[in-house]
Amino acid sequence: MFRGLLVPLVFAGVTLVPAAGSGAPAAPAPAATPSGPAVLVDRIAAVVGDEIVPESEVQKLVAVRFLEHKPGETDAEYRDRVLDERIVDLLRERQLRRTSGFEPKPEEVEARVAALEARLAKERGIPAAAVLAAAGTTREELAAWVKRGLALDSFVKERLAPGLKLTEADLRAYYESAFREAARKRGLSDVPPFEDVRDEIREVVRELKLNAEIERWTAQLRSETRILIYRR
Repeated sequence: MFRGLLVPLVFAGVTLVPAAGSGAPAAPAPAATPSGPAVLVDRIAAVVGDEIVPESEVQKLVAVRFLEHKPGETDAEYRDRVLDERIVDLLRERQLRRTSGFEPKPEEVEARVAALEARLAKERGIPAAAVLAAAGTTREELAAWVKRGLALDSFVKERLAPGLKLTEADLRAYYESAFREAARKRGLSDVPPFEDVRDEIREVVRELKLNAEIERWTAQLRSETRILIYRR
């Protein structure tokens, strides 16, 4: 972890030198010097491989509550989770670029954006457009983030799902453990027979295995990539 890194914008001064043939010997031009104070443009939140995550992007995602808050989560913890999610996105984007890409359906993007706007307005008590404006972003940028997330989700599932293998033993093990425990907590005295809930269990176990494989793959990408996270 490193201290915050500044990305300054400096305007260099202009130095005049004698024109050729003026009789004066040509002198090397002195190094350009700043003509004014440095202007802070942004800070670096993290570096993933050769790509930079600017702090301004993280703050926008935080301001629009792009991820839902977890119960009891502090603002600092939420910001760090948003940054970590962006790092994971970049790791996956590097892999996505090697494929033909995935284009989410416009109606799916619009539905996700509308749901996010509704949640944002409910949490903040003001129109979503006002929250976006205060965060220095737009609905178009919000839609671009949603579209990127949907494309990455589709890519990850298409890449990893075909390799999943579900056995009869996997399904029965889930039925005898997690399924029965869930039924007990719900106060059900009669647990449905295995064959009656087989398809439901198959979907649940498949999702659990897919999530575990995503975590494994993401950890591998992290281990193969130089990641620097800067303190604020």
